[in-house]
Parts: sequence; structure tokens; C-alpha cells
Amino acid sequence: MSIHMLWRKRLRSLAKVALAAAAAGLSVLAYRRLQEAFHRRKVLEQLERWTNRGPAKEPVVDCQVPVEYGADAEDVEYDVVEVPVGLAFECERLRHQLREKFLCDDLKLIEELSSYFEKSSENDEALLELPWIDLAALAQLTYWYDRRPRGDEVELPKEERPRDAKYGRWTKKISREKVIYSSVGLKSRVRTRGHLGAKVFRRPAGVDVTRLSTLQRAASLCGHDQLLELVETTMESLRPRNVARIPWSEVERHSSKDDLWLLIDGKVYDVTSFLSLHPGGGQLVVDAAAQDSTSLFEKTHGEGLRYSLRLLNQFFIGVCENPAEAKVADEEHPSPEFLQTLRSITGALHTFDEAKATGEAQGILR
Repeated sequence: MSIHMLWRKRLRSLAKVALAAAAAGLSVLAYRRLQEAFHRRKVLEQLERWTNRGPAKEPVVDCQVPVEYGADAEDVEYDVVEVPVGLAFECERLRHQLREKFLCDDLKLIEELSSYFEKSSENDEALLELPWIDLAALAQLTYWYDRRPRGDEVELPKEERPRDAKYGRWTKKISREKVIYSSVGLKSRVRTRGHLGAKVFRRPAGVDVTRLSTLQRAASLCGHDQLLELVETTMESLRPRNVARIPWSEVERHSSKDDLWLLIDGKVYDVTSFLSLHPGGGQLVVDAAAQDSTSLFEKTHGEGLRYSLRLLNQFFIGVCENPAEAKVADEEHPSPEFLQTLRSITGALHTFDEAKATGEAQGILR
């Protein structure tokens, strides 16, 4: 047998061995990927079983956090926030903390959490300690999760919530006025409309624009990238240079109970979703439409002014280009004190100054 024939034979043998090894390697790789896909599906299926129960019944992870942001004193005050398990898995850093706690991967983590939830009534201590996020930020994050749209799924039956959980199941341990206002739970059924081809800013459901800085910090610290993108996009939309400029002719068209915009101090507010909740009745608001309602707003709210101003910013959609064309609903001029407070609050909305935007710094909260 010639040397060339011998080499050919050896090369063919090597090729067969290489092909067999490659096939075996591909089989192992395919098996691993199938196994990973199976594990991932198992995790998602269990998460769906937990989250499909509805917000009030979803299992929660107790997280201990400092009450004050950036607290570094020796005697730091702590409180516990109940984080829904679905949110914990959405936030990469919280998910990582859980894996570190149980020293396992996601599949094993599901098993560990199942056991933890079964025994949760026996556990007095928080499962996670999170010194890097504060009470207000984590509470705001859980509140957003509770209130956000859930897609086109079948509407769940109404759920009984504890009486002290007015602002969401997971904020029941937290001072209400200190952290969340119930108004952020309003869900507008009015679809976004444009005006003369320009987009009108509309607050995303479940996101309180007066709490954007806190929510941004929470999303960043917890690793919720999708929420962080939503919040930062919303903040950019609210900057004065990007706010919608709406002609008065467009504002006055929205004057029915099914589609109502108000003009107050040159700014436009879509209050359609608030009509059924207005303490004085929706008709009072309808009567104020298609006019400059600045003075009327001050006069008709009286003692309730501090609450009304706190709510008003959450319905802001743009600035009227020519407000002087509107007839006034009340001939009296608004008081300088009222205008100063109102403008300070609306100005804070665009600079994301939470205290002023929500009213604490204005002296209108008791």
C-alpha cells in the first residue's frame, strides 16, 4: 500500500472520528439547551400560577429596608415592604439577591420560594435585607406593579383587600401620606388622542408623575430595565421643551363628560377619568369646561384646595398656546397666593421635585 493511500485511509478515519465527536458534542449541546428550555418553562409556569391569582393574592417576599434614603447612622430605622414574587423576578438585582440567599439557580429558587410561601405565616423575619434601597422607593415600585395594566387578559373578580391596605396590598405597613397617594391608582379609559398632528403627553397607567424620581431610583437600584426605560421616557416627555403646545380651539372641543379637558393658569388637564370620583360631582367639572377655570378652581375648592392641587398635576397633558382667547368662568382674578402655590407645584412637575409637586413643601398638607 502506497504512502498516499495510507494517509488517505488515516484521514478518512480521523474524519469519521471527528464527525462522531462533533455529533456527540452537538447532541450534548442540544440536550443542554432542551434542558434549559424545560427548566425555563417550569419557572415561567410556576410564576404564572402565582401571578395569575391577582394582585391581592400573589405571594410576597418580605424585604427589610431603611426608612430614610441614604441613611448611614448607627441607629438606622428599618421597615418591611412586601414585594410580589412576580416583581422580584422582573428585577434582576432582587432576583440575584434571592439566588444568593438560597445558593441556587432559578429552577431551584422556585422550589425554595414555594416552601417559603407555605411557611410564611411562621416566619417573623424578613427574607431579604436590602440596605441599598429605601422604603419609599421600594414601596413605590410595588405600587406601580400592582396598578400597571395587565394586558388583554380576562378581568379578574374583585378581590377583598385589608382595610388598612387602601393604597395597595404591599404598602399596608407604610405611612400612607408619607409614601403614596391613592390618586395614582386612577386608570384612564380615554385613549391618547393627538391634536393637529401633535402628540399629547399622557401619564402611563400605574405611573405617578409626581413620584418619577423615586420610581426612577427604585427601577435603577432593583434592576428593572423596562420600567427604567418607561420612567426616563416619561420624564423626557415632561421637560418643558417637549411639552405639547395645544391651541385653545382644540382645548374647548373637549367639553363633554366622556372627554373633558380643563384650562387652568394656561395649562391643560384631561380630567375625564376623574369625573366619577370628584367629591362635588362630575357636573361641576363639566360646567367649568371650555373656559379659563383658574379663578373658579380656587373659589370652589376652599378647604379642599390642598387635596385638589395635589391631584391636579396628575392630569396634565400640555400647555395652551393662546389661553387669552378663552372666556373666564369667574370674573374675579385668582389670588396671588393661589397662583404662587399653583405655579410652584406645576413647575416642580417638570423639574421632578417630588416635595413641591405633591404639595408637602407648599404647606397645603396637614
